[in-house]
Amino acid sequence: MIPSFTGKAEVEFPRFARDWFRQLSRGEFREAVLQLDEPNSYGIRWSEQQVRDALRDYARSDSVRVTDPDLISSDAHSSLVSFKDGRGYSFDHDFPLDGRWSDLTAQFEFSRRPEGYAVVLHDIHVL
Repeated sequence: MIPSFTGKAEVEFPRFARDWFRQLSRGEFREAVLQLDEPNSYGIRWSEQQVRDALRDYARSDSVRVTDPDLISSDAHSSLVSFKDGRGYSFDHDFPLDGRWSDLTAQFEFSRRPEGYAVVLHDIHVL
């Protein structure tokens, strides 16, 4: 859960994603998935193994490594879209893999709740 904040969505949600990738880069997959609050619209609550499987399937190898986003000098591609009904945001962010930004994308949703924003990992896919 991201508590209510007075900051801007275009700052807060990318910060969350980068922190989430940073956890993965340290091998903290369990801790990272514990930050996901709700299942996606398909009823899937991403597990540690599902995230690992998505990375392995993308790379076709077990050797792919998530990189700390602060160690990559170039900018990542990301996209923040506000839902028209005001219920939250969709946020896509490139995955930092093996020292560079990849075309693998983490698609998050941040759903407005009374206590802040619930974090949902909607999908991991190539855009």
